[in-house]
This record gives sequence, structure tokens and C-alpha cells, in this order.
Amino acid sequence: MSARAGLVRAIIIGLCIGAGVILSQNAPAEGSSYAIVEIQGAVIPRRLNNFGDVAGKAFDPASGEGQATTWSHGRRRLLGKFVGGDYSAASAINDTGQVVGDGNTSNSVVPFLWMSARGLRRIALLPGDNCGQAIAINRYGHVVGYSSGPDGKKAFLWRRGNDIRGLGILSGGNYSTASDVNDSDDAVGTSGSVNGDRAVLWTSTGDMIDLGTLPGDIESEASAISNNGTVIGYSKGPQATRAFVWTEASGMQELGTLPGQISSRALAINNADTVVGSSTTSSGDRAFIWTRQSGIRDLNSQASPGSGVVLVEAHAINNRGQILALGINTHDMANEPSICASAPPSSFLLTPQ
Repeated sequence: MSARAGLVRAIIIGLCIGAGVILSQNAPAEGSSYAIVEIQGAVIPRRLNNFGDVAGKAFDPASGEGQATTWSHGRRRLLGKFVGGDYSAASAINDTGQVVGDGNTSNSVVPFLWMSARGLRRIALLPGDNCGQAIAINRYGHVVGYSSGPDGKKAFLWRRGNDIRGLGILSGGNYSTASDVNDSDDAVGTSGSVNGDRAVLWTSTGDMIDLGTLPGDIESEASAISNNGTVIGYSKGPQATRAFVWTEASGMQELGTLPGQISSRALAINNADTVVGSSTTSSGDRAFIWTRQSGIRDLNSQASPGSGVVLVEAHAINNRGQILALGINTHDMANEPSICASAPPSSFLLTPQ
């Protein structure tokens, strides 16, 4: 048994899964604990659905090429690539197992929709464009992302049957991109404007709303939207980046930072309006969770010291409260030869117990 295996075994809770090993059941949560599972082989895990299935990218062991991948209850599945291409990457997965992302062909990078019965299929681009990316998908299989060509990058909403429409760009801007869509087809993202980049909401009724910035800031980006219409993201100014939550009733409000930290970004939200993201200082990042009842809290604050995991960024949360996060496994650091470069982050799925 290797030194690393011995250390991991010492902190096992008693459940081994093909995707990884439970490292701790005492992670922070409001009235809950977490089982923390390392997702083995994940290079870029992006989002998860309400069944705990994860979509992202991993390396194909046969070719060494990056390929769109899902992880489901211990099983990894490579989704393939386009003819003439050498990579693909998944961005999101919905509860029916449909996956979206992008992949290259011999002459372009294009968005795709993957379904188990049909495999990888291209999503149509806006007229005149030649490349793009699919970034999010809702429960009905409606997809948002961006389409790009000679006229720049433009946010789109795509529906089954190749029904695609541009979502629009704010006055004075030259680009837009959509980052999320809820089940009502309300989409959020970022648009250039005469005043710089702005977080925007594209409603299902065709309106485009500039969400503005926090006081004193100059730019903003929207990361995600819940089925309640609550939008989260971050606002950027001369001093720092600050996480925000936006509602139609209250407008944009700051979520704050973890104690002693100077910057934060809100990256995901579920339908209970629980928010996760990352808070930063010059010495490092820490993953956070935010609720209206408790405010912003460090996901590491109640973790068992024996877990050996430092969570640095939480970038997805589902309606069960499962969280997808990046972290550093300090046991890896302790058992690797001393090198100048810091240890690469690993991917972890946190499940409330």
C-alpha cells in the first residue's frame, strides 16, 4: 500500500465509490453534514444535475485527448468528439441526462447537445456565424450559450428543432454571452454596453434588463439564475470583485466576503436560493455558501481536520443541496516530492447527510 493510500484509508468513513473516496462527513452545512467524495479523473467538472450526475471534461486514456465526460454514481462516461476534431468539453447536464458543451471540428469550434440515444449532435448557430459554445441547459432541453462570427459574440437561446434566436446586446456594446437559463426560459449572462460589461437578464417575454453594478463598481457579470428568478454573479470595481444577488423586488445586493478576505464571486444558485462561490485574499481562495438566513459562510469552517481537503471554489449546487467544488487534497501535497509549483486542485462532490 502506498503512503497516500494509507493516509486516505485512515480517514475513510466506510464507503468507497468508483468515482472516489468519502473523505469527511463533518463538512459545513446549515443543520447538516456533508459526505465529501473526490471525483477521480476529472479535469474540468462544470455542473451537476439534481441526481448528482456531473458534467465536464476528462482525458481519454486511449488517446490522451480531452473529451466531454459525465460522472454518475461512480461511473465515468466519455461522450465522444466530432469527426475531424481532437477535443470536446461538457458544460452542463439536466435531469434527463442531456448534456451540452462544445467541441472542435476540422475548421471550427461548435456547440453540441448529447443524448444517450443519439450521441453528440451539433446545435445550430446564428445566421452567418461559424463557431460557438453551449453553456447551460434547462429541464426541457432548452440551451443557452454564445454564437460567434464576423459580427462578434452573441448570446443565444436554442430550442429543440433548431429553433435558435439571438438574445441581444445592450446599447453601445459589441458582444454578449449567456451563462444560465431557468425552466421558464429566463436567461442571464453578460453584455457589453456603452458603460462597460454588464450583468443582464433576458426574460422569456423578450425583455433585456441591465442589472447594473454594486455602488462604486464599473462592471458586472451574471453567473446563474434560479427558477424563482433570483440572479447571482459578481460586480467589479477598482478595489475588488464582490458577489451579488439580484431580485426584481430588491435589485442588486452584495453578499459580502469571508472574514479577512477582500473579494468574492457568486457562481451558482439552486431553487432554494442557496448560493455558492469563492472568496479570495492575496494568500488564497476559500469556497463559500450563502443563505438569506445565515449570510456567507466558509465551506471549510466545520470540516473535519482529518479530511485533508481545503475547498477553494464551489461552482455548482443542485436542489438537493449537493455542491460541486474544487479543492486541494493536502495528503497529496504531503506525499509528493517538494516542488516549486503548487498542487493542482482536485474535484469534490459534497452531499448533505
